[in-house]
Amino acid sequence: MTEAPSSEKKPTGAQKPAPPVFRPGSAVAGLKPAEIKPLLTSEQTRSKPVAQGLDLADRPKIILAAGRGKTGKTTFLRWIVEMAQRDGKAPLLADIDPTNATFSTYFGGVARPDTFNQAAVRDWLQDFMEFAIAEKQTAIIDLGGGDTILRTIAAEMPGFDAMIEEAGMAVVMFYLAGPHPEDLTPAATLGALGFKPRARAFVLNEGVAPPGQSRDQAFGRVTSSNVYRDETTDGALTLWMPRLHAAEAVEARTASFVAARDGQTEPPLGVFNRSRVGHWLKAMDEQFAGVKSWMP
Repeated sequence: MTEAPSSEKKPTGAQKPAPPVFRPGSAVAGLKPAEIKPLLTSEQTRSKPVAQGLDLADRPKIILAAGRGKTGKTTFLRWIVEMAQRDGKAPLLADIDPTNATFSTYFGGVARPDTFNQAAVRDWLQDFMEFAIAEKQTAIIDLGGGDTILRTIAAEMPGFDAMIEEAGMAVVMFYLAGPHPEDLTPAATLGALGFKPRARAFVLNEGVAPPGQSRDQAFGRVTSSNVYRDETTDGALTLWMPRLHAAEAVEARTASFVAARDGQTEPPLGVFNRSRVGHWLKAMDEQFAGVKSWMP
């Protein structure tokens, strides 16, 4: 038998598969597409729903702010006055803080007693409120670092806030507080004396809380106190005053917030601080939208 040519020989075993071809990136080609999420979103940084107060739009008001020292009363009242002036309104202004006349330095025509005698200041404040009632004019009063004078009036005339209401005015009370439960002492004292206007609120100032803490962390002791619990159960609202990161720069210029935002101070604020002021003004409008009718 003749042997077949070598070219016609049949393989004696299975053929080996071709080796894989290397392609750069092939090791991760089968992975699911990565989904990157931002650390913060506009939804997460947006303010929570704000408290809604009763409608006082049809009434002139006596607006009071009380609280311990360094809780932000003057800053808060400055904002109220500036926003009123922005809207073309001119409320009556009074400052009875015996140790700090800051409120008076920002606005013209701020009435201020010329004595520190407690009895005389009490009579002066009573006359000022009587004038506002007679003229049907909204008045804004900075009580200063404490509630001594108002406490004296409340003790001598229990229910005087109801008398003002009967005269066609509304009494609006803002209690400024930081993260310390003792900041609620003015509210506890006045409440015990029967001073409980229908329109009253705690303004919890984030600007005096430790940086980096959440609201629950910073104000947990305040919101769990008996005073806060009893007052809010009885109708007091909770409002939040956001931190103004450019506060020192604005105060150093004795400037209005709007002027600071718009670069109209001397010297002008830098672009970052101007942006911070603008953001704060917007946040304040949002936070207090539910009590806009409590303003002038």
